Amino acid sequence: MLKFSLLFVLCVAWLFTGRNDTACYLSFLNTQASLNEESSNHLATFHYLYKAYLSGDPTALSRLSQQAIQQHNGYWLHFAKLAGSPRAQRYFSNLQSNTKQSKASIKVLTYAAQQGDIDAQIALYHHFVVKNQRQKAQFWLTKAASRDASSAMYYAKWLSLAGLEQKARTLLHKAEELGSRDAVELLAMRSSASLDGSRSIKRPLGTDNSRSLNSALPLAEPRRCDQTLQLVASTLHSVLQGKELKRRFESDTRLKALPICINQPIWLSSEALSCSENWQGAARLGCDITQISHALREQDFTHIVVLADTGKANVHNGVMFLDSKDDYNVFVHELAHFAGFVDEYPLSSALARSICHSNSAPNLRVSQGQERPLIKEWLTQENNTGVTISPARTCDNHPWQAYKPSSKMTFMEFYDVPYIPPFYLKAWAQRLGQKPLLTPAYINLYQGYEAKGDAEQGEYWRARYQQYLHAD
Repeated sequence: MLKFSLLFVLCVAWLFTGRNDTACYLSFLNTQASLNEESSNHLATFHYLYKAYLSGDPTALSRLSQQAIQQHNGYWLHFAKLAGSPRAQRYFSNLQSNTKQSKASIKVLTYAAQQGDIDAQIALYHHFVVKNQRQKAQFWLTKAASRDASSAMYYAKWLSLAGLEQKARTLLHKAEELGSRDAVELLAMRSSASLDGSRSIKRPLGTDNSRSLNSALPLAEPRRCDQTLQLVASTLHSVLQGKELKRRFESDTRLKALPICINQPIWLSSEALSCSENWQGAARLGCDITQISHALREQDFTHIVVLADTGKANVHNGVMFLDSKDDYNVFVHELAHFAGFVDEYPLSSALARSICHSNSAPNLRVSQGQERPLIKEWLTQENNTGVTISPARTCDNHPWQAYKPSSKMTFMEFYDVPYIPPFYLKAWAQRLGQKPLLTPAYINLYQGYEAKGDAEQGEYWRARYQQYLHAD
């Protein structure tokens, strides 16, 4: 205390002699700040550190930030962040990534967010999303989305999931305006499909328009495309779902040897496709795909994947139907149906009657009573090694017994089982090279138009099928 008193007297005397010594004044301010900190007089501590900062003390802003963090003082933290304090900026960044906020932290964020701090607004909506407080999350997300591209993209997805597709597209345009490359790509996909159904770009795994940075390395061989999937979507959410399915497939090392390619999704208007979760009374998802044939005419595809809203996933001839909740595992399971694979869980009695008398599926052989199943083809493919024949549950609701070439549970019995036996992959690839055994989506379109009595359109798709059969 005596030291402070002497310092104060000297500084006052120095000032009264007409000499403006900044160093003495800063020393006085810092001493005052320290004394008030020791006595827990926080308001006075902030006051003196602020004065020291204004007077040019290079350490004052950092000390002020530290005090504000310790006291969870939103006003001074917001000030320090705007003043360029790295410590305060890190504090707000950490709050964005931390999903477990204290009440004091939320108070700080709320003050800063109310002052228009974008980082605080982002941190708050992330916090309330995690806490499942949707109304509060949407309040701050709305504010952040007006200034931050990633928030605008997030809000667009949010609105699309809520069924507010027009508002979702408005936010997508806002994200584009704020510099989102993803938004630019998505809007280009929509405009090209809406205006003229222009040809989508097919980029098989291992191909790219740009060369490797290391020119000494050769480009990867293009993937063979015995089967080409065209994803069809009518909402932003389903477009993003399709893009994610494509990304996952192209990075799935299990399936890298399959000659399958996937086009980018076609994004059609939400009115372009009529779907039902009880299509034709069959208690499964289905759509009238003749409604989108104009957008498909110029596309290079053999099979179609329709990404709809709600319903049970299934494959009908050359068209797969998925709903918004179906994930990548469901997609892979249904994809195998395109090649004739049969489910290894118990089929319904009605379905079993049509399946359990045939040996055409790559993963299924059936026998009556105690008869041995016809597995010569399986053994030939594997040179009499590597195949274990086991009972399958497929025909549990049928008098005949089904067998599968695996002793383990596979992806054809449960979606979430990732195991695809090597034999299945080999048989899958071989089946894709046998066109007469496959049913492309041209058949669905042909049959759809025939049912409507539109012979001209039906003939077009029948001709596409014939062209497919005879192409190299």
